Amino acid sequence: MTDLASPRWVIRFVESGESVPGETFTIFISEDDSGDGRHFDLQCMLSEPSAQNVRLELDSYCIVNEAGGVHYGGLEEVSLLPENLILRFRDDAVEELELSSNVVTLGIDPTIDVEEVRAGLRKVLSYGNPHKVPNMNL
Repeated sequence: MTDLASPRWVIRFVESGESVPGETFTIFISEDDSGDGRHFDLQCMLSEPSAQNVRLELDSYCIVNEAGGVHYGGLEEVSLLPENLILRFRDDAVEELELSSNVVTLGIDPTIDVEEVRAGLRKVLSYGNPHKVPNMNL
């Protein structure tokens, strides 16, 4: 992935860890720490997907954004560069998350712990249905 368009916004806040102890892990990336600005909240369960989740196609990581969109397994590719995070979304995720294009380039503020971002993305995006795991250049 070499699309280095100008960043849509800059990641200035990151939080990762178990959002529900023993149940879910999340990496929350945002343009600020208020939670009101632009953000992506990427989540996964800590246990294997249940048979019901597989039937309902809820058997992968989940992406939530500030538009209130929710999508399971919506990324094709993720690239983490020293100053940018590039997310390439599947067409159905673009619609559900109300994105303006398939490729979202985010700048990374120099104060952000890139290793925390890398580890969080790797953990969340590797979860569940292997057909929904994106190509990761982390």
